[in-house]
Amino acid sequence: MTKELEFALKAAREAGKIQLALSGGSLNIERKDDCSPVTQVDKKCEEKVREIILSEFPDDSFLGEETGESGLSKTRRWIVDPIDGTRPYIRGIPTHSVLIALEEDANPVPVIGVIYLPAMDIICYASKGEGAFINGKKINVSSTDKLSGAMGSTLGLVEYADEPLGRSVLALMRKWDYTYGFMDAYSYVLLASGKLDVCVNLLDKAWDCAAAACIITEAGGRFSDISGERSVHNGSIVLTNGILHDQILRFFQTGSPTTEESKSIKWT
Repeated sequence: MTKELEFALKAAREAGKIQLALSGGSLNIERKDDCSPVTQVDKKCEEKVREIILSEFPDDSFLGEETGESGLSKTRRWIVDPIDGTRPYIRGIPTHSVLIALEEDANPVPVIGVIYLPAMDIICYASKGEGAFINGKKINVSSTDKLSGAMGSTLGLVEYADEPLGRSVLALMRKWDYTYGFMDAYSYVLLASGKLDVCVNLLDKAWDCAAAACIITEAGGRFSDISGERSVHNGSIVLTNGILHDQILRFFQTGSPTTEESKSIKWT
């Protein structure tokens, strides 16, 4: 285990302790500019992760959902979501998590990824070239090879419901076998461990998906934005078992699936 992964795991666990300790208490909920909620717990968790990571790697840059970007390094940047799933956290739904990733040397695939779900006692992690793990057990993506047999999860349909992009997502959901209701980092853990086959998120920021991009790559899957570019910084993310990836991307590269052109596509 690399020192970077060791400290990422330590930071995630410490932030998870804060989430559990303060759950159900006075959260001091505020609304950000995008109307999403933020609590004092989000802020405390990010402070703790920043403290642990930068005390060991002081020359690295740091990008956190709550505090933004800091540091001068152009080659190493930590990307952190202190509570992925603040809304579930507020309501006592146990799928909230801590997300930590490390980017190096402009590599599109983060080299470290950690997803910690403290209320479920699940820690999922990976480092470049070393595979992906849940609670110490190696994991792999599914071998589902037909879209008609796939189980997937999406986010962004409501926000894009009246646009071609939203209609593409809806048509995709109609083509696969079943849509899993939750869309958060827990969905990414399910994908990495072969329980889901596809996740499509039209609203993700880098801190939402960077850890998952590393983990799912190491578990044998693929990621890209909806145009096919391997990046966690473009506002959308498609994560799959790899086998289905190109089929999923064709939905978004064809345009609105209500057109005659898209109706001619043969989906498997």
